[in-house]
Amino acid sequence: MLQLHQFALVNGKNISPFCYKVELYCQLAGIAYQAVPDMPQKAPLGKLPFIIDQGKTIADSGAIIDYLKATYGDPLDSSLTEQQRSLGHLLRRTCEESLFFTLTYSRWVDDVYWPIVKNLLFARLPPIVRHIVPYMVRRSIRKALWGQGYGRHSKEAIYALGAADLAAIAACLTQTQFAVSDTPTSFDAMLYAFIDNIVTSRLDSPLKTSVLQHPSLMQYHANMQQLLATKREQH
Repeated sequence: MLQLHQFALVNGKNISPFCYKVELYCQLAGIAYQAVPDMPQKAPLGKLPFIIDQGKTIADSGAIIDYLKATYGDPLDSSLTEQQRSLGHLLRRTCEESLFFTLTYSRWVDDVYWPIVKNLLFARLPPIVRHIVPYMVRRSIRKALWGQGYGRHSKEAIYALGAADLAAIAACLTQTQFAVSDTPTSFDAMLYAFIDNIVTSRLDSPLKTSVLQHPSLMQYHANMQQLLATKREQH
């Protein structure tokens, strides 16, 4: 069976949008898999997720989904039009190359929410490690955000960028039940991974406020929840 190596769940939730994206794709496409808790240090590219399937190791969520389509068929996207694929591409880039950095900032840099995140992720570590590792990880992520550019902005500017991303996504979801059509596609694995991580988060951040004020985002979240619940009942 395909092994999906990803971060351990936190209170039953997959809090990595990229790991959750692959897990959701497998669920939507009907691909059996085994989730394996792992650490980035052991991953081929130093990041999670990666999969091991039929003796092959594939890293990077996008490359993984491309591999799964080539290996197991493409039941979700095969009938999409060029326009739908283009919209999906834009949604993916908005989430993965922009919104992700605001989400990361809210979790790891914003002093308001950092104590909650630290407790959720590191509370079970041994005492000595618990007082060292969280700050090492936080410092590394803060440095990465600074290098990327987002970390150079003010707190207000960063959340404004996230709100603009969410408003743009919301405007794209007014005509269909799912991301690009009235049936789920691979783009829903990506989009729901982000929206659900914001909506169900314990962090009442400006990002969460932004999602809650857009009816189309909340309806999309409800549609996906119902779809996934139905699939769980069927299996």
